[in-house]
Amino acid sequence: MVAAVFIGLEATEFAKDAERARQEGFAAKKKLVKDEVEKVVDYIHFTRLFMERGMHKDLKLRTYEAWSVINHIYTENQATHSNQRILELIKQALRPIRFNNGRGYYFIVDLNGVEQMYPVRPEFEGENLLDLQDDRRNNVIQDEIDIVKAQGEGYVKGYWRKPDQDTSLTFAKTSFVKIFEPLNIYVGTGDYLMDVRKDIQEDVKQRILRSRYGEYGYVFVNTYNGIAVIIDSEKYKPGDNIWEVTDPKGVKVVQEEWKAVNRPGGDYINYHWAKPGTNAIAPKISFIKGVDEWQWMIGAGVYVDEIEENIDLEREVLYKRMFRKGIIGFLILIIVLLIIYYLSRKNSVIIQRNFSIFINKLTKAVKSGQKLSAADYSLADLKNIVPPINEIITDKAEVENRLSESELRFRTLFHNVPIMILVFDANFVNKYHNKAFEEVFNVASNQQVSSFTLRRRLPNTEANKIDFAKLMECNGGFHELELISAGRQFFHNWACFSMKNGEYILAGVDITALHEQQSRLKASNNTKDKVLSVISHDLHGPFSTIIGFAKILIESEFQLTDEKRLRYLQHIYNSSKSMHTMLTNLLSWARAQSGKIKLYLSHIDAYILVVEVIRTLTPLAEQKKIRLRNHIEHGQMLYTDPSILRIVVQNLIANGIKFTNEDGTLDIFSRQLTGNRIQIEVTDDGIGMAYEMVERINSGKKVESKKGTGNESGTGLGLLICHEFVTNLNGEMKVISAEGRGTTFLITLPAPPEAEFM
Repeated sequence: MVAAVFIGLEATEFAKDAERARQEGFAAKKKLVKDEVEKVVDYIHFTRLFMERGMHKDLKLRTYEAWSVINHIYTENQATHSNQRILELIKQALRPIRFNNGRGYYFIVDLNGVEQMYPVRPEFEGENLLDLQDDRRNNVIQDEIDIVKAQGEGYVKGYWRKPDQDTSLTFAKTSFVKIFEPLNIYVGTGDYLMDVRKDIQEDVKQRILRSRYGEYGYVFVNTYNGIAVIIDSEKYKPGDNIWEVTDPKGVKVVQEEWKAVNRPGGDYINYHWAKPGTNAIAPKISFIKGVDEWQWMIGAGVYVDEIEENIDLEREVLYKRMFRKGIIGFLILIIVLLIIYYLSRKNSVIIQRNFSIFINKLTKAVKSGQKLSAADYSLADLKNIVPPINEIITDKAEVENRLSESELRFRTLFHNVPIMILVFDANFVNKYHNKAFEEVFNVASNQQVSSFTLRRRLPNTEANKIDFAKLMECNGGFHELELISAGRQFFHNWACFSMKNGEYILAGVDITALHEQQSRLKASNNTKDKVLSVISHDLHGPFSTIIGFAKILIESEFQLTDEKRLRYLQHIYNSSKSMHTMLTNLLSWARAQSGKIKLYLSHIDAYILVVEVIRTLTPLAEQKKIRLRNHIEHGQMLYTDPSILRIVVQNLIANGIKFTNEDGTLDIFSRQLTGNRIQIEVTDDGIGMAYEMVERINSGKKVESKKGTGNESGTGLGLLICHEFVTNLNGEMKVISAEGRGTTFLITLPAPPEAEFM
């Protein structure tokens, strides 16, 4: 027995030491591969951080080099050659130059927009390309001319299709241009950010290929869709699709890499793989982390079979030692067992008879409540425990009586309280529910329910998910839930309480009536605020016009010519008509808020609508010397409600006037989008907005009002109403702005169905 104990202790201690060695070995190897991966990922992020900045610097440096060549040729030949001849010498010098792996070249354009040198498309040389547009309809040549005239040099971004890529895709290209005033030309060069990224990725791959650690350690790279980028294998090579590659144990290795990438911070995977330079398959652990911007899975691994081999050798030695000790212990155990058997057999008959009598009488006493008699037993130990057992039997009878009375009171309260109550066991299996719950959820008293009975009646909203999850934490806090029962919407307040016996109690109160009252009050206040906002924001301009021109007519009645008097009266008439239209639209909108009006959709000409709005707001703009320019082509048709759209456009233009300084400009454009949609753009060069205000407007939230550039006031609800109107018109409204850089509002609305114009 002693030998067995020592053997057991030794085996236990060895198991602990082996596990400790295994864990320490695994931890060290896991740290090694994770550090290798993190170094590569950090290098990639560092390289990406300076990628675009480096491209800008390179473009500027290349252009400066070309400008220096131009200046040198001009200086050397200006006294002996004509400007035209000098330009030819410059083109001869710059035309053959290539850089950036052969894709970089120089171009020259004069300030009238005529292409003087375009090495990759010489057929354009001599052509006036002022009207040349990129894939986003930007006049690129005009933008370049504007930059060099205003600043002498600068960057210009265009969007083009690449011949070596999918022609349905558009790629951003950045160019740097610099003016050479003596010849009235500018020179420049450009590059695609995508091409620069490829150069950097190639540099990163070469760096990874040179990286090695340990005897078999290397870094490998696969794409998110399973294409090998860097792989050390005799069977597979870069560019192969290894998504379905399986190890000898059936593990789809690359798919496990994808799962690890999708875990925060990356993760480890275990699989079996051939050791480089051998055919031996060994267990391997790798750390995988993703670079989302490149869609790369970066990994590094180590083989862990050496740890288990060392432990197996030590285990074999231990087993031999334990076997010898076990034989000795077994012989000792046989002898001891024979002695014990002899002694126990002698006393077993006496003990068995006494315990049989004790068990029978104890069973009867527990059921009937009768006390035991010590005279029935010959064993002293049994005689001694009879009095305590009799006390327990007496106490049990008293407790059962009190418990019966308490249970009666509880059941009366449980079934009659006007609160829904459910009791669950530790596994959330329902044990009881009261009448209030049965009436609300239409279940029978004997029907088995669960937490799913409550959950399946919850609409699938984010708020319900969060509140139900918090409810199931059972911390006693109440949480409001929205439910659907018998086709009706209800709102309940539920709380969950945990008990010491492992059971849970759910209690709920119906607050539907209170919730509906709060909703009606909130809707009423919102409608009131929006009505007051429209009155304050949209009627201010027309009133200012009427009051201003009326004052002029009164104070200068005899100094005004008939022509001026008629023009001022026309302004007063136009503003009065605008106010009448605005009030009519406002009343229609107010009725729409109460559900008493519907949209009247029709075909309208966006050009005419904007002309009418500009005519109305021109007096307001003239006070600040702001130019209103309508760039929408006549005949640009929309399919919408003209009254509501007029309110939106007038609000946005008035808002632009409010936040634009004197002598500013406000432009209105339109463009045809895919999906049979039209986009209207209202752009000003005013003071712009902060990022937080832009985010609130784009999410349809109220913003805090601030003073205009002419100290104009407002309520901050005008743009919220515009956002709501555009949404009601089955459209979208978005604002693009930054402080000090003007503001652009984009309204996207349905175009008329094409079939109606065929």
